[in-house]
Amino acid sequence: MLLRIIEEVQKCIENECYIAALTLGLTIPDICGKAEFPDLGTGERYKRWYDTHVGYTEYSFGLSPYISGEVIYRLRNMMLHQGTPNIEVDKIRDVRNKVDKFTLTIADVIDGGASSYARDYDGTVKSRTLEINIVNLCAKLCAVAKGHYAAQPDSFNFFDYELKDKRTEAL
Repeated sequence: MLLRIIEEVQKCIENECYIAALTLGLTIPDICGKAEFPDLGTGERYKRWYDTHVGYTEYSFGLSPYISGEVIYRLRNMMLHQGTPNIEVDKIRDVRNKVDKFTLTIADVIDGGASSYARDYDGTVKSRTLEINIVNLCAKLCAVAKGHYAAQPDSFNFFDYELKDKRTEAL
């Protein structure tokens, strides 16, 4: 099932269905997190898997917000539960990732997005912005998940489903 989801995310990108790609792509850390950390709760395993395999460490960008598992988990929750491509800043615990302006972009895969901050005259951080490129995020999630699956296919044995394509039965 994971490989099918990856394939469909990639097809969405190819067909410029970016919101569909993002929404489906944001389920990948759920699946891989369950495979790697089955005893943890949903949010914890999602964030841990993302931070371990996809994300950046908090030390990478100084004072700028960064794309952490916590940020991606908040984006996932907003997309899957409310259909809103945004993050709930007030639910982000890491002070460094509380942003004043969040933007999703569509660009070439090599554009990872951006983050920045502005200081007030006394040196305190005045505002923070975070931009995430949908194409880049989906490409990373798919590539890492594919490698994760190839390395540990047995850890994904929790899938118990049957997907039947009835379009071909009549032929």
